[in-house]
Amino acid sequence: MSASAPSVPSTTASRSDWLRLGLVATVPAVIAVLVAQMIAIQLWPEIALFKPLDSYARSALFVIVPAIGATALFAWLARRNPQADAQFLRIAVVVLVVSFIPDYLLPVEHRTFLASTVAAALHVIAGVIIVALLRNGYRRISNSHR
Repeated sequence: MSASAPSVPSTTASRSDWLRLGLVATVPAVIAVLVAQMIAIQLWPEIALFKPLDSYARSALFVIVPAIGATALFAWLARRNPQADAQFLRIAVVVLVVSFIPDYLLPVEHRTFLASTVAAALHVIAGVIIVALLRNGYRRISNSHR
């Protein structure tokens, strides 16, 4: 009886693979966050007074920057760790949980529990989309390099 070794790509994804993968993860995440933010503001107009929710451009930027960071981290892990996929997921979950702290604790004008919760929900939407698309893309690329 033999235990199977974890699957490791025989070659790592190229820089262009990672750039494409990052773009494929970022665009839908930005769109989903902006749509969710728009719906939330339509439902609860008062949350638009909360600084993190008062600008669609800022919201897009707060998705783009972490998506770039997540893509870079995953690419770095993939070059160094045979279990990069699992390690990336663990790190992403920790980062997501930590990202809620400022929404609930920083003394920002017009911060309410509802506004903080909507902002946290936007983090979840972005995080789930980015992580899922990066992981699925990584698996696809890894399998194509075997």
